[in-house]
Amino acid sequence: MQKYLVAILWVLLLVAVVFSPLSQLRAAPGGSLAVNFSGNPLSLDPETAIVETEKILLANLHEGLVAWDNGILVPAAARSLEISGDGLVYTFHLRESYWSNGDPVTAYDFLSTWRRLLTPVSKFQYGFLFDIIVNARAYRLGEVDSFAEVGIRALDERTLQVELVEPAGHFLALLTRPEFFPVHSLFNTILSREERSAYRPGFCTNGPYCIREWEPRDYAVLAPNPHYTRERVHLERVKITFLAPAAAISLYGAGLLHLMEEPPLSELSKFGSDLVQVPTGGTGYLYLNLRRPPLNNPLVREALALAIDREYIVEKIMGLNAIPATGLVSPGIPDGITGQDFRSTGGDLVPAMDIEKARALLARAGYPGEDGFPPLELVAVEGEASEEIARTIAEMWGINLGVPTRVKVLSWPEYEELCTTGRFYAARAGWISDYPDPAAFLHLLSSSAYENFSAYRNKEYDHWLRRAQESTEVQERMEICQALERMALSDWPVIPVYFTAKPYLVSGELQELKFSPQGYPLFNTARWK
Repeated sequence: MQKYLVAILWVLLLVAVVFSPLSQLRAAPGGSLAVNFSGNPLSLDPETAIVETEKILLANLHEGLVAWDNGILVPAAARSLEISGDGLVYTFHLRESYWSNGDPVTAYDFLSTWRRLLTPVSKFQYGFLFDIIVNARAYRLGEVDSFAEVGIRALDERTLQVELVEPAGHFLALLTRPEFFPVHSLFNTILSREERSAYRPGFCTNGPYCIREWEPRDYAVLAPNPHYTRERVHLERVKITFLAPAAAISLYGAGLLHLMEEPPLSELSKFGSDLVQVPTGGTGYLYLNLRRPPLNNPLVREALALAIDREYIVEKIMGLNAIPATGLVSPGIPDGITGQDFRSTGGDLVPAMDIEKARALLARAGYPGEDGFPPLELVAVEGEASEEIARTIAEMWGINLGVPTRVKVLSWPEYEELCTTGRFYAARAGWISDYPDPAAFLHLLSSSAYENFSAYRNKEYDHWLRRAQESTEVQERMEICQALERMALSDWPVIPVYFTAKPYLVSGELQELKFSPQGYPLFNTARWK
């Protein structure tokens, strides 16, 4: 089987943040970083880590096989990798690296971690992410008894091989998620609680930092991993507290915090210059049912898209947790070629509200002067923001186009039943990608996709989407994905409304702070001016 060697690049993986009591919060100049996360972490084990703070810590403490380096995917815990000619077999050659206790990192650490996560009795909630691997789904569902039948093999201590069900160009991007990071193999074996504690995730790490101090529900302190063999970090200590934003904002104002998430809106007038809105890989949009007249007319669909004031919806309803949508693919997804954001290279594909043009399009479609357009129904899943967005859009369609629109609020099972059976006109929806790749969004409009409630059918789109999903050539994939997004948004089977975001306050003195495609702050390169 022909193999292609993928060139190795070195990447510093992320570090995690931690803090301490008020008396210890003030950082030594240039050496420490003080951060506040509002969520309380209960677990740093990939099997049970669920809340956002837990994933942020994992993303900073442990290191996966590959990582993002300025928007380009490169090997990380791996030294190099090979992909078979048919795109099904990935062979990772691990670099010489060590856990924070001095033990070598081996292929068995990855294998034993993934085996534990996929065991049918595991509490792991993200097993579906592994389903692209041969027999992973069958094993976690108990349909295959032996893990030896799963396409994950440690060929030796330094070589890990993974076999996929089908070619998947997004596989390497998937591996950047914290759920795929390794835990020391001795933590994964059946030892006593006392024996396992020496190898606990977060305390025994393969990334640039490890936990030095930990007071549950209070604070944590991270220190550099003394056995980390790659480029050293710039910060000697990262302190993290777990306070509500209303309590943390006063500490930020006093200079005792350098970064905090979700600042109170009422305080932004004081710190507006420090505000950073980070994309979190999600898009809010509307499904338009192409099976129902008049929505089967592309002129009508475009008119409805042009009659929505996205700026108003974001400002009045979503606040700092969103930005107006300019495409289907969220910002924050690297293009993998130049390191630039896919959204910025793909351009703005969703125009600003243009009522005059929208009315002209309706007239061309046979509905001049707000005459004769049948009433529409816009369904939404119950929830304050969901309902308010739907009602606001319905009002905009009524005022701007004279299109009478009724909002119908449903439970999720009721909503899903209507959408899957096609018994709706328009539906408010949201999508958060499982992995940082544009194909995760574009798949929504595949003819075979369960989530394709619009019933969009385009053979050319399906053909090129399959090509993008199977190809391992990054440049080809990105060019195809950009063309597919343009194709879809010229047909308007969906109307993008907003991109999800997470607000942070970041000290202006902090440099080179980076964020993952999921919106996690990464501190491995952060430094002070």
